[in-house]
Amino acid sequence: MTAYQLDEVDRQLLTLLQENARYTAIELADEIGVSDNTIHNRMRRLEEANVITGYTTTTDYERAGLRLYFHFSCTARISERSAVAKEAMALPQVVEVTELMTGHENLHLKAVGAEDEDITAIAERLDELALEINDENLIRAEHTTPLDYVEVLELVDEGD
Repeated sequence: MTAYQLDEVDRQLLTLLQENARYTAIELADEIGVSDNTIHNRMRRLEEANVITGYTTTTDYERAGLRLYFHFSCTARISERSAVAKEAMALPQVVEVTELMTGHENLHLKAVGAEDEDITAIAERLDELALEINDENLIRAEHTTPLDYVEVLELVDEGD
């Protein structure tokens, strides 16, 4: 698969959209220094090239009544890993599944719950799948930041 060639405007646009996908084209245009028509055209091209694959909402689970956030480290047979990941994602409490290329602890799952008993209930549902739960933890906090495409891709370009 050939990477889509991003220019400076694309990089700035992607960085800003990660910060807030609800920015208007006019706000984005003002910040980047181009016309709103340019923003519309760039977004359409990035969507068509599957660089932008969707727009999401972030949710504060605790404020929504789901005060417990769990992390499970699991192991699935490599030949079954992708299928088990899909089965895990089908569980209503599971909000994220990460597949790793390693043989041991190759699935990491995140799930939410409202009460202490929910961790047991979720673990029991996971135990029905073709995986072994290696560890389960209550997540205290999780911190993320948008990727700064301008800075990161400049660093990548320097390495070439």
